[in-house]
Amino acid sequence: MRNRKLLMGAAIVVVVLVVGIGAAAFALATGLGETAAGDVEPGPGGPDATAITMHDNTFEPARLEVTAAGATEFELRNDGQANHNFTSSQLGVSTGPMGPGDVTTLTVSVPAGTTRFVCTWHPGMTIDVVSS
Repeated sequence: MRNRKLLMGAAIVVVVLVVGIGAAAFALATGLGETAAGDVEPGPGGPDATAITMHDNTFEPARLEVTAAGATEFELRNDGQANHNFTSSQLGVSTGPMGPGDVTTLTVSVPAGTTRFVCTWHPGMTIDVVSS
């Protein structure tokens, strides 16, 4: 019984590692985060843009809500000391590299539910966008 539990635990660890490596390989293979993809424009957004600030290893806010109807305009500002990006592999969009002080606008239709955006260069730097 004990050996069986150990084998099950080891199998779960292997599955988690394979899924994680697969996701990382997908991001590298598609280049998301390395280049801009989608409706991306340099500079600030319009007066109704949703502001997101990039700090070193965090997005502010870490979670936000938007309306699912139509496109959402995100104004992204890198206030950190490192390069960052704002990427969703689920939607196939990315700001591409943003250096310290850069401001970029990304316009995207966010589907109903929760969509996770990440900085592909900084594990754990995530933001959940909830759309209803």
